[in-house]
Parts: sequence; structure tokens; C-alpha cells
Amino acid sequence: MSAQLLAGQPVVEKIAAELAPSIEQFRRAHGIAPTLAVVRVGHPPAAVSYAHSIDRAFTRCGMGFQMEALPEDADTVQVIQRLSELEHADNVHGILLQHPLPKTIDARALMAMFPIAKDVEGVSPINVGKLALDIGDDAPTSTPSAAIEILDHYAIPVAGKRAVVVGRSNILGKPMALLLTRADATVVLCHSQTCDLADWTRQADLLIAAIGKPKLITADMVARGAVVIDFGVNVVNDQFVGDVDFDAVKEIAAAITPVPGGAGPVTTMTLMRNTVRAAERQAKPMSMKGKIRWLPTWKSRSKRK
Repeated sequence: MSAQLLAGQPVVEKIAAELAPSIEQFRRAHGIAPTLAVVRVGHPPAAVSYAHSIDRAFTRCGMGFQMEALPEDADTVQVIQRLSELEHADNVHGILLQHPLPKTIDARALMAMFPIAKDVEGVSPINVGKLALDIGDDAPTSTPSAAIEILDHYAIPVAGKRAVVVGRSNILGKPMALLLTRADATVVLCHSQTCDLADWTRQADLLIAAIGKPKLITADMVARGAVVIDFGVNVVNDQFVGDVDFDAVKEIAAAITPVPGGAGPVTTMTLMRNTVRAAERQAKPMSMKGKIRWLPTWKSRSKRK
């Protein structure tokens, strides 16, 4: 029997309905839509596609969107300068820095300088620390939160389960492990240097694939009856595929997210929620400066690719 399909669209609709009153109230009160600026260096296909999907979702929900596409030869100083400009822009409430970054960019320097108030992905050192120490209810982390939203929506229990996360990125793998630990799962974090990876993945009641290698997780690496969340977005022969061999694994797993149409759209909505919350936190300083003319959507100053 094939696995239950954990489609993202019902979760998207639920979060959109929850956010709609807050978005409308903010626009009425402050004359501007809660707005996200997406910063990208170069034009990686998966990043470009994700930015377009964010734009569509945000515009559809009455949010603002601004694309900041920097040339591929931009250096670390130029990216930091753009982040600083956006930090002081009254018409931007959240900032997302897209990955992958060129190898010439010092990603650690960017994270150290990332504007905390507009960090809607939870990458700044202070916000990462808040998540790690479980301080406050609003430590932002958008991408891994999508997995929790999906599990909650489909009433899949986490507490007491053996969870294996494959991938240790600062944006997804590491915070995913922290969120699952907070939810009382027993967590193993695997990565590219893990020996005998399949031995670990076969122990998982809940398997999170987030390593960025197409179809890395095969059917023989998954325990029968496991729940599989696939965050992989890989371009193969002009098609998007996940980190999981979907067609094979769906015959083994109890439940699985598709790619596309699974965790990706939900990630966009958790990003939207964090942007709304960031805008609300910034509302008081904005109101002191007077009303701002309503700008429903902000587009890139450079040509969108």
C-alpha cells in the first residue's frame, strides 16, 4: 500500500486564513503591506524558482515583496551593504538571504551582521541562540517550521519518536533538530560525513531529508511505516526532484511529502507569518514617523531573472 501523501496545499490554506486578518489590519493601520525583501547573489535555478513562488504567494495574500538580485560577482562587502540598506528601509519588514551563496562570499560574516529585527528566517546569532535555549515563543525559523506545521496538520505524533535529520545546514538541518527536540523527539543529526548513513536512517520513525542531493534517500534506507519529510529542491533534467526517491519510498513509508507540492509551499507560508510578526513588532517605531503611503507590492530595482 502506498504512503499517505502529505500535501502542502491544505496547510498553506490554513495558515493563509489565519494570517489574513492580521495582514488586513496592518495595512489599514499603517498604510503599507507587511513586506519581505529577498536578497540573492547570482541566479541559481532553485533559488530563482523559490523567489518567484514567494512573490506569487505574498502578492496573493496582500503582502509586499521586493527582489534584490545582486550580480554573481558581488563580494561580501556589497552584500552586507545591501543588507544594511534594507535594515534601515521603512518599507521592508523582513529580509531573506537566499542560498546557495557563491564560494567567494563569507557567509559567516553575513550572518554575524544580519539585521536581527528583520531576520524572518532565524539566521542571526541572537535568534539562533534563542531557538537553541528555547527562550521566548517567537524565535523565528521559517524553513524547519514547515515540517512541524505539516506534522501538526496531519496529526502525526512527534513526542517520543526517533527522528533522523539528514543535513546540518544552519538554515534547515540544525534548527530542525532543535525544533524536534523541543517537540520531545529523540533526534539524530546526520550529514555528509556520517558513516553508514543507511544504518541511521533505517532507525527513524520520522525521517527529515535536507541535504540537497537528488534522490539520495532510497527505499532500502527507510524503515517500513516511517514518516518522511522531504525538503530537497534539486534540478535534474529541468525538473525539480527531492532528496528522497519518492516513487520507491512511497511504497515503504507510512506518509511522505511530495516534491514539488509538499514542504516547499508551507515554508513560504511560515516565512510569511514571520514577516507579519516582524512588521507588527516594528509598527510602533513606524507609527511615530507618521503614515507611509500604501505600497501593495515592491519589485526589484534590477531586472528579475
